[in-house]
Amino acid sequence: MQEIAYALSPLLKDDPAYGSEGRMWGIDGPELADLDKVASLASLQGATVNHYVSKSREAGFAKEYADRGFANDRWDQFMGRRECLEICSDYIADFKLPDSYELHHIGTETPTRILDALEETAVACGVLPPMTPVLFGRLRNAAYFCLEAPDGGVAACAGACLRNHPASRFGKASWWGMLATRDQDRGQSLSLYLGALAALHMNETFGVEEFYTGVRSDNAVSRHVCRKLGVRDSEYACLAILNPSSFGEGGYTK
Repeated sequence: MQEIAYALSPLLKDDPAYGSEGRMWGIDGPELADLDKVASLASLQGATVNHYVSKSREAGFAKEYADRGFANDRWDQFMGRRECLEICSDYIADFKLPDSYELHHIGTETPTRILDALEETAVACGVLPPMTPVLFGRLRNAAYFCLEAPDGGVAACAGACLRNHPASRFGKASWWGMLATRDQDRGQSLSLYLGALAALHMNETFGVEEFYTGVRSDNAVSRHVCRKLGVRDSEYACLAILNPSSFGEGGYTK
């Protein structure tokens, strides 16, 4: 899916109609006139996504996609604004990083061993890391962080990305998430720290004041973490549109 999305990037990256957080290209806040384009994206990539789908219209869109032969998946769209940034700022000010943990701001200079360990930790937690050009902030303005544990592995990770073109109506809203922590490093609030760090970086560097992420209704841990940072359920849903031949058994991330 990500290889195809990467191949589509030169065609779509400068078009305000399309957005990507580094997993696939999608259309946010779709209208019925966009459904054929959404279906094409799902057919080509294996999956696509719509953020900012009003929950009052969610069932209608899901039916339209099902009628076209696609499987559906969905998340509640959690969102944070000024309160989120205030909470994150207070949290960072009071947080003390445990001894022997090293913070990495992911970029072109990040060692390969850290990138490999980041992938291992994220995937083990059911989280899909983005393609490298987004992870490094080249294809989209983004900020991804991880903590290297004393054993050399990645203890936790988080990130944020301006998935839409600046000219889009969502051009100042940032996707936020990829929160993951290894089993042996849990209980130290590491993902809270990294999530707060990512949000503050996006605000200070790119002026972002609106954050959103998809959270499943039964994922109590993620919902708790989001709420602690002022990111809460909203009137919107995030819809995944899945080609059954690629994702017949379910979605691509928790």
